Amino acid sequence: MKFLLTTAGLLASLSSLALALPSPTPQEVTTVVPSDIEIDESLASYNFTPAFTSSLDELFNLLDSIPDSVLESGDDALNQWFIDNDLRDPTAPLLIDTNPDVTPDLDSLDNLDILISDSDLAERGVVVARATAWKIAKCVASIVQLIATTAVPAAKLLKIKKYIKALGGVQESVKLMLGATTKAEKLKVGGTALVYLSAEILGISSVKAACF
Repeated sequence: MKFLLTTAGLLASLSSLALALPSPTPQEVTTVVPSDIEIDESLASYNFTPAFTSSLDELFNLLDSIPDSVLESGDDALNQWFIDNDLRDPTAPLLIDTNPDVTPDLDSLDNLDILISDSDLAERGVVVARATAWKIAKCVASIVQLIATTAVPAAKLLKIKKYIKALGGVQESVKLMLGATTKAEKLKVGGTALVYLSAEILGISSVKAACF
């Protein structure tokens, strides 16, 4: 009987201690960015205005439709998939994406914490463009024409697809990209996945040339 009472008292004490400890809130969840990964601030902090809505939605939906098996099979298989699906002219010359990968693969990150909170986005309203209307139009066009004009490595597109999935899918990824105007905001609302997604898209040679 004494043992049972002692055990009950111990459990009660532990319960009281647990209730006394502060519960973690979403704001306390932090995203750890690997120290050995350097990302160009201009890529991470690019301001995607509402003018990018359709182009990002179109690109992300397209990437989401490419089977992982095709992307995992390499560049030749990917190129053939684009041709078979009438997304690329087999006779047209392609720009070669010469930029190295700017972010790590999603699977290589041990501390990828995704924090989604759009309360600030709803209150912000229309984002003011930092670039001129001409520059934005040029950048938007480069995103729309990306698949048809640039030979982006299959491994890079697979990485981008993983970031989109980690952020909750196409619609959520587009919403977060449009709402976060700086690297700090991207980290706050989407974690490292959103920062890396922005950097990967803008790091593609044809897009980078048009957007900066």
